[in-house]
Amino acid sequence: MSTNLSRSRIILYVIPLVFLTACASSEKKWVQSDDPVTPADRDMVQCKYQAAGSTAALANDSSARSKEEANLVSACMRAKGYKQ
Repeated sequence: MSTNLSRSRIILYVIPLVFLTACASSEKKWVQSDDPVTPADRDMVQCKYQAAGSTAALANDSSARSKEEANLVSACMRAKGYKQ
């Protein structure tokens, strides 16, 4: 009877461990794409993001918003040391 009791205890501990291990190993990993991204590309994306946030109030006038975003992106890139 002690053999059955020890087997049931082992099963009670092993089965949950197997499920926990299976759950932990199915986690997806974040990876970067194979496309090379230059620092200038990253800076441009950051400048565009900031410009879009700064001009959100101009949503009704799309032409004014476009011009202001372009000016802000240019100013941001120049501030980071880039030239056109």
